[in-house]
Amino acid sequence: LYALKAIELIGKSLAKAVNNGSDKEAREDVALANTLSGMSESIGGCTSEHAMEHPLSGKNPKLEHGAGLIMLCEAYYTYWAERGVVDDRMIAMAKALGKTDATKPMDFVDALHDLKVACHVDDLKMSDYGIKEEDLEMYTKMAYDTMGGLFKVDPADMPFEDCLAIYKKAYR
Repeated sequence: LYALKAIELIGKSLAKAVNNGSDKEAREDVALANTLSGMSESIGGCTSEHAMEHPLSGKNPKLEHGAGLIMLCEAYYTYWAERGVVDDRMIAMAKALGKTDATKPMDFVDALHDLKVACHVDDLKMSDYGIKEEDLEMYTKMAYDTMGGLFKVDPADMPFEDCLAIYKKAYR
């Protein structure tokens, strides 16, 4: 419930807050979404997307954690949409994000993409932060070695090769 409400508030107000920092109502919605997200994370933990991002920002200190998550999110959620193990959740997340006519898991990925565009972060590239494509296997290994427990929170097993494929798909 908290997570879906946070997604709803982000869908409603994040782009407004980014594009007009003086929009107090939008900023309040984003602040509440942040709080609800923190509560959800405290109760349920994070998934492997965070395990995958931490090596990126850990080895590249100019990369902010949020920017790393943004760069991974479409490839990461496409993976889950294609696996078909959380279809109902992803459809609910798409609707909460504002795609009220969502009927399939990829609608959430499409809504994420639209939000990235609206917030002007759709052009973030790992290569701009010094991340090299040939190092993606190392980052995959680091994700499992340092934060492997987060892969256990995923809705299904994510083999090493699949994780590496997500990095490769997200890489620009």
